[in-house]
Amino acid sequence: MEFLSTHTALTDALHALSQALLAPDIILLLAFACYAVFCIGSVIAEYFTERRNFRIAMPKFLAALMAAKEEDIPQVVAESGLLNRQKIALLTVYDYRTLPGDSMVALIRRVVNQEETRYDRITGRNNTAAKISPMLGLMGTLIPLGPGIAALGQADTSALSSSLLVAFDTTVAGLIVAAVCLAVGKIRSNWYNDYLSALDSGMATMLQKIENMREEGTITAQEPTDYAFLFEQSIAQEKGKAKNAEAAAQIAEDVTAEAGIAKADDKPAKTVQEVVVPAAEREAEAGTSVEAPIADAPKTEVPIADAPAIKVPEIVPEPAAKPVESKAVSTAPIAGGSADAPAKHASEPAGGMSMAARLKTRRIELADGKSE
Repeated sequence: MEFLSTHTALTDALHALSQALLAPDIILLLAFACYAVFCIGSVIAEYFTERRNFRIAMPKFLAALMAAKEEDIPQVVAESGLLNRQKIALLTVYDYRTLPGDSMVALIRRVVNQEETRYDRITGRNNTAAKISPMLGLMGTLIPLGPGIAALGQADTSALSSSLLVAFDTTVAGLIVAAVCLAVGKIRSNWYNDYLSALDSGMATMLQKIENMREEGTITAQEPTDYAFLFEQSIAQEKGKAKNAEAAAQIAEDVTAEAGIAKADDKPAKTVQEVVVPAAEREAEAGTSVEAPIADAPKTEVPIADAPAIKVPEIVPEPAAKPVESKAVSTAPIAGGSADAPAKHASEPAGGMSMAARLKTRRIELADGKSE
């Protein structure tokens, strides 16, 4: 009984561990799928940047290298159809042509080993992904099958179908990633073997040429030269010029586009005449009339006789003031006036005159007295 209980505990722990590995397995499969897509893009880019430029006739190049003079060797190497990395490697060996024979061989071995290491690292990543992805796909297939079979014993078809779906998806993903990485790795292996073969041939010929010049005593350099460094600088300058040209072209396109937009925005708006006249022509063809613009409308004058009469408000007279009893007026003459004025004033009836009328009469009398 203790063994059964221990066995049950171990199986439960193992089951929990296997189920816990399902999520990391799926994550790794997705990561390898992204890497497969990256491999496809990188191999296409490598073809257009390197493989397409690898055009060299090795016999002609080796013959030209053996027949070249000491000062012409860098030019022969630079004009060859080798890759830039291979040209730099050959020029590096040529720069140290003053080294003794054993040191020269060690330098060549070192340079070639660097290239081999670089190519093995690139192809190794592809081969590793091609080997690991099927394993991950198999793990993703087997892990969900346990719960699926258990669900089948309980007649739970929905759990079984979901488990089988995960199992098949992981299997297909692992196989696709493996196929892509294997194909990319095979293509690159063929390319890199060709590169290394050309580099080995060039290095062997360069070594033989240096030994021949040493025997002939035609090596004029006393110290290492810097042809490889100058070649790297020229490559960097060419890349910089290409980038500058692309940037200038992009700027020119942007400026042209902005100028076109500005020109479209600066187009003058149509005037009323330009809008109304074509509309009038269209209306005339359709048999209808178009009203003339306000600016061209004729002015109409309204005769005065036909103008409507203006109603003038009536003036209502003020009510008459109450009569004021007349008082005796002194007949003494007023200073500056005549003596007859009081008599005239006394002879007028004063019963119906208002105070304003009497004042007005008095002023008139004073004015008459002054005139006399």
